[in-house]
Amino acid sequence: MAWVCPVCRGTLSTERWSGASTADPSDLRPSSDQFGSILGRAVRCHACGHVSLAEFPKAEVLSESYEDAADPVSIREEAGQVETARRTLASVEQFVQPGRFVDLGCWTGSLLVGARERGWDVVGIEPSKWGSDRARERGLDVRSTEWNKHGLPAGDFRLVAMCDVLEHLIDPGAALTEISRLLEPGGVLLLTVPDVGSRLARLLSRRWWSVLPMHVQYFTRDSLKQLLEAHGYEVLFVRTHAKVFSARYYAERLAGYSRLLERTAQATLRMLRQSDRLVAPDFRDRMLVVARPR
Repeated sequence: MAWVCPVCRGTLSTERWSGASTADPSDLRPSSDQFGSILGRAVRCHACGHVSLAEFPKAEVLSESYEDAADPVSIREEAGQVETARRTLASVEQFVQPGRFVDLGCWTGSLLVGARERGWDVVGIEPSKWGSDRARERGLDVRSTEWNKHGLPAGDFRLVAMCDVLEHLIDPGAALTEISRLLEPGGVLLLTVPDVGSRLARLLSRRWWSVLPMHVQYFTRDSLKQLLEAHGYEVLFVRTHAKVFSARYYAERLAGYSRLLERTAQATLRMLRQSDRLVAPDFRDRMLVVARPR
């Protein structure tokens, strides 16, 4: 079957990267360091610059893998994830005040925890059994299912989030249509995704840390804006999106490039007693977008 761009429906493309990974649950964890491993070939659209897999894996294969995905490192890093949530929601609340909020693909629920602190009435959807179990341990209303199988009522939410989710979806446009259905009049969508058009992504190419087995879409600012507008959204706000993690976490990611470099960084942090310090370096290779249906 010929490739068609998921954003603009163009059919002309150039190969960007190639790989031969499989959709193994161990590769789908957020702390994966399998940089440069992808599920086949990734191509760049000549018309809009969007990058996606040339051939998508079967949806049922991905669904089974996400259901089995787990990552204990996420629990260790929850303090930073909640702080990221607080900073993220401060941007959203420029446009809407707290109300009903659903996070589609909430993982262990850190965004929901941050939102609950700020007065939002929260619910989450998460396909990973491990992730949704952990979210419920935190006292959250989280359903173990996929973003399009939740049965939530239309027009019930002031805010719908898909944070680090759209890049995993074979049909991201369908997700935007569903989100529009869920939003109340005046409600907004929150998205965070890696930015393949960023200077760092272009410099590192397939060794960029967001080139991973679980990602099937790679958005630029322009391609994401085009997709949103094609599905009836007005983009309200775009900025880079730095994540808060422990210094140890960022040092661990270096293993995807060099075990020696990772061990040296870890030893230095231990010597300085800085391993658990929360840091938020902005590499300017991720974007946060707030949008509203027209």
